[in-house]
Amino acid sequence: MNSKDRIELFLKYQKQNMSFEDISNKLEIKPATLRRSLNKNGYKSEKGIYVKSIDESQLSFEDVNNTKKSSRSKAKGNNTKAISKNKEIINTKEKVNKKRTTTPKKDKKINISQEDIDKLCEVYDWYIEVRDNKVFRPKKISAKKDILLEDENIKDFKSVSIRVDKEIWADFERLCSNSSFNKKEIITQALKDFMKTYKNLL
Repeated sequence: MNSKDRIELFLKYQKQNMSFEDISNKLEIKPATLRRSLNKNGYKSEKGIYVKSIDESQLSFEDVNNTKKSSRSKAKGNNTKAISKNKEIINTKEKVNKKRTTTPKKDKKINISQEDIDKLCEVYDWYIEVRDNKVFRPKKISAKKDILLEDENIKDFKSVSIRVDKEIWADFERLCSNSSFNKKEIITQALKDFMKTYKNLL
């Protein structure tokens, strides 16, 4: 049994002056669930008798529809007046435009003398001669030189912690990012070059 059938039976038993508890027992449903289903379907208790409450939202919606219809009819009347006015203005403008006589514009002609043509021919001939010249070709960008390492295959590495100037380290990291070698290989080569210049201290 669905909720609609249950409510119809409830209303039928309510007309027979049966109490709420007796109706719920007869419908084999708890009083709380019966009360909930009645409230969901828009029924409210008035002095112990459940009556269908008036849906205020529908009333307001109908009122809104009525006001909309009236405003639309007013708007239509205003629109027709506005359209007729616009037509009158357009007609007067067309009459004024017809009265005005427009003079056709003459095409402007460019006068080129024989000397100008000769100069253009000279420039074109010069371009034909020059376009294949190496001097006017774009220069190829040479590839960047990388760091030269004496020994690329270093097997044994020593891990150390050192303190370096912040700006020098930032420049060193930029150099490493532009090289194909890693930091440990570049530091090894740098130390080698440094010790070569100061052999006397070894």
